[in-house]
Amino acid sequence: MMLRRALAVLLLLFALAAIASSRAFPFLDDLSDAAKSAITVAGVVCVLAAVRLWLPKTPEQ
Repeated sequence: MMLRRALAVLLLLFALAAIASSRAFPFLDDLSDAAKSAITVAGVVCVLAAVRLWLPKTPEQ
């Protein structure tokens, strides 16, 4: 359980860095809009994966 939570925290940190970098850093102005969108999509996927890892699984019935 602790490994899943630690991985979720790492994914959330990566997602925060990806989304913030796609919006804030001036050296990314040279990238195309498609590249910026890809960075944002990767951040969103990381957030969704982190939430999936953080929440406990429901018992199968």
